[in-house]
Amino acid sequence: MFVGCFMNLRNVLTVTLLLAAFSLTSCSGAKTSGGGSGGKASVSLSISDSAPANTAIMSFTLPVLGVTLTPSGGGSAVSVVSSTANFELTRLQSDSALVAANVSVAAASYTAVNVTVSAPSAVLFNGSGAAIGSCANAAVCALQGKAATITFSFPTGAPLVLTANQHQWLGLDFNYNNAIVSATGSITVDVTQPNVLTALTTPLTGVSNGDFANIDDFTGQVTAISSSSITLKSTVRGSLTASITSTIPVNDPQSQCTGGGKPLSCIQMGSIVSLQGVLTNTGAVNGTELDIIDASTSPVDEAEGTLYANPGCASGFGMILSDSSITSSSPLVTAGFGANICLTLGTNATFTIDDGILTNQGVPTGGFSNLFAGQTVRAKISNAVSGSNVINATASGFILRFSRLTATVSSVTTPTFTITGLPAYFAATPTTTPSVQTYTNATLFEGVLSAGQTASLSALFLNPQTSQQPFQAAKVRVP
Repeated sequence: MFVGCFMNLRNVLTVTLLLAAFSLTSCSGAKTSGGGSGGKASVSLSISDSAPANTAIMSFTLPVLGVTLTPSGGGSAVSVVSSTANFELTRLQSDSALVAANVSVAAASYTAVNVTVSAPSAVLFNGSGAAIGSCANAAVCALQGKAATITFSFPTGAPLVLTANQHQWLGLDFNYNNAIVSATGSITVDVTQPNVLTALTTPLTGVSNGDFANIDDFTGQVTAISSSSITLKSTVRGSLTASITSTIPVNDPQSQCTGGGKPLSCIQMGSIVSLQGVLTNTGAVNGTELDIIDASTSPVDEAEGTLYANPGCASGFGMILSDSSITSSSPLVTAGFGANICLTLGTNATFTIDDGILTNQGVPTGGFSNLFAGQTVRAKISNAVSGSNVINATASGFILRFSRLTATVSSVTTPTFTITGLPAYFAATPTTTPSVQTYTNATLFEGVLSAGQTASLSALFLNPQTSQQPFQAAKVRVP
């Protein structure tokens, strides 16, 4: 069953701030590994995805089982992460997600980082114009890989050296494009291919000085909140806890908070909230902005994902799942990344825009009244029923959220730039080259933009048939 390919290894990642996200419990045997001088260092890890050239992939699930470091002097590998968590890499072409914070590791020299994964999986949109094996043209098809350990070796003569009391960041940068293997009449996933993993030790250009990485757009239901911290739970992505302050910026783009109170007081247990944050250079996760998706204490089921054209669905659109908040007994409660949802529009379905960190920046709020392939939407879901390789569901309302995509930069005329080479599953755009709008006081840039580069975007995809820039960018990452 198509959906079943993506139900394994539920994400149980929970990140805490006062303690290490994954604490070492069996590293006593590694104290002398690698010829270390004694003492402990703290390691924090985030994960991202290199800008993909294979734009036909709509979802790529990487189920991480553990992360170890190989000591320079030989001996047993040192465990850094020993808990299971799923990561969806197409989202991470522009975003970064937390893997672990402040893990205690022996101060020593290490030659490699090793990431053990169970069977990865992907969803391919076949826009080739012809069938690829059993995958029909204009269809989405499941790809499956095998469990493996992926190793990145640090350059010869330049091992990873951890000293006592040091705070070190490792950015696990995957390139799923290198794991997609094409053969005659078939496409498969093989994460043992060369150059699938790189480990970064220096924060990306554009990340605020003093921070290791941006922690982007974690959306979930509030399970704990105080004046100093908030915990969010996603059915698909697990849980995240971040520190906050009473003055944290809170966006309420749908004007759900009434009575003149501060928006932070509008957030209650059960509300759906998106958090923007940073992983600091001391391994702390600090929330920098909150966005209220649904202020209700008992919201209806919500599913978020990327739309593609599917004439077999009543709405004309299918959705490839990337996030969800499910509280009912819906079949979506066990659906993981890449699950295929066939949408039916409810009577008088509503359309709103969640402009997140672009709130009050002038995003055209009237630019979303119809669905287009390539949009990422969060749908209020009911009547979900399992079908053949798909979940059929009714959507009573749609919130436009940020699509993740990679394209080639044609020209730059700040604050806009044009792009070519959109992913194959995007709706046809006008004959003019699509334009991207950025905002000086809001858009996050990781890297310096110039013509001819490949850029990965987190952007609202508005109606491409109107005159405004169809892409409103919250983030731009340049390799």
